[in-house]
Amino acid sequence: MILWLASRKPLFPRIMFRGEQEVRMRRLLSAPAVMIVSVSLLAQTSPSGAKSGVPLKPTCAVAGRVVTATDGSPLKSARVLLTPESSDSGKKQMFATTTDSDGRFHLKDVVPGRYRFFATRPGFVDQQYQATGNDDGAVLSLKPGDKVGDVLFRMIVSGVITGRVTNEDGESVVRVEVIALRKPGEEEMEEEGRLAFFRKSELRAVSSAQTDDRGQYRIFGLKPGDYYIEATDSYEPDRNTPSDEGYMVHEFLGSEYASVYYPGVPQASQATLVSVKAGDEVQADVFMQRIKTAEIAGHVIGRSGPAKNVPVILVPRGIEDSGFPRQDTTDEKGAFKLKGIPPGSYVIAVYKGDDEGGGYAAGGQQKLEVSGENIDSLIIALGAGANFPGRVTAAGADPTELDRIRIFLFGIDEDRSFGAGGQVKKDGTFELKSVSDGDYAILVEGLEKNWYVKSVRLGADELVDKGLQLEAGGLGGRLEVVVSSASAQLQGSVSQHDSPVIGAHVRVAPEPETPYNRFRSRVVKTDQSGHFTVTGLAPGTYRLLAMYRASPGGDVLRSDPKTITLSERDHKTVQLAIPEPSAE
Repeated sequence: MILWLASRKPLFPRIMFRGEQEVRMRRLLSAPAVMIVSVSLLAQTSPSGAKSGVPLKPTCAVAGRVVTATDGSPLKSARVLLTPESSDSGKKQMFATTTDSDGRFHLKDVVPGRYRFFATRPGFVDQQYQATGNDDGAVLSLKPGDKVGDVLFRMIVSGVITGRVTNEDGESVVRVEVIALRKPGEEEMEEEGRLAFFRKSELRAVSSAQTDDRGQYRIFGLKPGDYYIEATDSYEPDRNTPSDEGYMVHEFLGSEYASVYYPGVPQASQATLVSVKAGDEVQADVFMQRIKTAEIAGHVIGRSGPAKNVPVILVPRGIEDSGFPRQDTTDEKGAFKLKGIPPGSYVIAVYKGDDEGGGYAAGGQQKLEVSGENIDSLIIALGAGANFPGRVTAAGADPTELDRIRIFLFGIDEDRSFGAGGQVKKDGTFELKSVSDGDYAILVEGLEKNWYVKSVRLGADELVDKGLQLEAGGLGGRLEVVVSSASAQLQGSVSQHDSPVIGAHVRVAPEPETPYNRFRSRVVKTDQSGHFTVTGLAPGTYRLLAMYRASPGGDVLRSDPKTITLSERDHKTVQLAIPEPSAE
């Protein structure tokens, strides 16, 4: 569960995880102006070391074509992007260009390294390097001086789901958000292993659209596959209208409809799947029924009295990015009111911005069951909870920018996805404020490349593997976080009958893996030679597993797991073997 403001901007800083960065970059690529600026900057930027007198490694070149998967026709104005494989923080060098009228592209002066490589074009499914059908593809590994000239992207025409949303009177339901969701594949679930405490829903939102004045919606750019369609009454303001009366009325009166899944059922388990093939435009009309809704009212109380101008947000429990945030801001007396709330299970939460701008304090949250009857006189205590001041120190060489680091507490139960967050200052100090009772994993983001979290201590207790448990009446304490540059590196290959497996997923997970140390896990893909590299690993024991889908829609094949122990600054090599698919 992620809490969002009505503007759809996150209340607290959004963390960019592996995979999400690629999605963000694809969104940037969809904006022509941004693309032109990016390419221009890349063309003018010299590789690192040019000004320092350090000898530069010979650069690389990558060329190829982008064509349609159906008949091989060239695709003009497709965009291709190389972005570093590693998700480590720090400055990244990316390379991008567009195809000409023959579908050809040429990327020059590319710095050697391992890259995620994909092509994107409106009307087609984003295609990754060496991908087959909907598969994720492989990493492109470039050694100094490499010239790769035979890249071919075969792009699949994307699908569309369209339809009309009506109510029991056959009337159009306007400005309803319609969301296309899907179940992630096994490889994706493994890749999201480090986020298992963060992802609560089995379904992933892929794309969405809002119904127009005719109740019609259109979701485009979809990969072939099966989708759940959810309609939720989350009226968005019209940004082209100076004063959107419809939005103000909706905010005042609240919802008329409960969220439903196609064709009009309350649970995803009852829904009819919508199958989309390449180039399909599938009709999926949704029926929504007016229901009895409730009003939730109460007060937020701070340490010194009523808390004014504080956002109060209500979200459904156990649903990721449902499109249903309801919010109000407390008045001078700390009062709030949320109207038109459909029956269901919710969490109501208060988040207060840190006065120093270094993060957000979890002011308070409660579980609520709404059955259609009003709930009033609800009291939420703002600022209740424990405070955790702390300091980040470095073992060995000091990192150059401690103030890039952020410390987060994420609850590992189903309702507490965010406990507190704090920005580290230049002197290494930070503070996590108003932490509610709960069971938390500790996440440190913003480390420089190849740095790792060596230790997180609260007094004599080490928290990396067992987390932070805060019980009623807990007083908090001082957190000591130690980071180190003495990380280990693991490289290897994946093969099948002595042939390299291109685009296999390799997961490296702590052994034993717990909800608290899962952030140490890594997932990488093999390159065009079947090789993989994992950097920035903390010393310890890890379990390695390779996965590969031999054909679109086929079974996922897995290697036998291997266990390996790494010490500081270790560089070890391992080979994994994928079995042949069983004969049917």
